[in-house]
Parts: sequence; C-alpha cells; structure tokens
Amino acid sequence: MAILFWLVILLVCVVAEIHTNAFIALFIGFGAAVALILAFSSVAFALQAVLWLIISGVTLTALRPFAMKNFHRPLHTDLSRPTKSALTNLKGMVEETVGDENHPGRVKIQGESWKAVTDWMEPIPTGAPIVVRKTYGTTLWVDPT
Repeated sequence: MAILFWLVILLVCVVAEIHTNAFIALFIGFGAAVALILAFSSVAFALQAVLWLIISGVTLTALRPFAMKNFHRPLHTDLSRPTKSALTNLKGMVEETVGDENHPGRVKIQGESWKAVTDWMEPIPTGAPIVVRKTYGTTLWVDPT
C-alpha cells in the first residue's frame, strides 16, 4: 500500500511541476521517489514519511534557489529601446526618403522593404546607400554609408 501511496505523490508532483514550473513539486517529488525506494525495501512507513519530509525540505531549501536562478532568468533587455538584431550592420538602399521618428521612410535590405528612421539631422534621400544600426520591432534605425 505504501508503494501506491508514494507513486501517487510522485505522479501528482510531476504533473504539478509541469503545470507550474515553480520548482517546488520537483523537490517534493524527489523526496517521494526516495520514499518509494524505501517502500520497495520494506522500511517502516513512519520512517519513509519522516525521510520524505526531511529530504523534500533540504532539497527545497538548498537547490530551489539555484534552480530559480538558472531557469527563470529575467530579461536584461530594455524592450522600450531600440536594440541590435540580426539586421544590424546589414547594408541596403533607401526606397522612400528616411527622416526622424516623425517622418519614417522605407529601405530595402536583402530584397525586403522595411520601415526606417534615422538619428541624422538631415533626411536620407531616395537611392542613398544605408547601413542598419539598430531595430525596434520592425522599424530599422539606419545611417547613410
């Protein structure tokens, strides 16, 4: 009967961890797995339960912070600012005059047309060669070359 009890605990913990990804059920389930092994060895149920609590508690306090740090990394990118991307440093040509953020134009990069703006004081005229410096969503920040 103890074997079935620990199997149920273990399965519930696996399902809970899959759905929450909180790294709590993982360590409780690890303790249940150890208790399951002890149940197969005919160790008294009271000892199984005590060891389950101890092992779950120790692994939770010792390993959960490490797991949270390595698997739940916060984004260090400020998504409100333009950033470098796969398009950064690619060269192209202006299709429609490119101005500041209030006067965007269009550029062609590798055969595709993109909305573009520039930080330059003067607009970049149609036909001028450009290079991509940064991106924000699907808008490219370009400089003349």
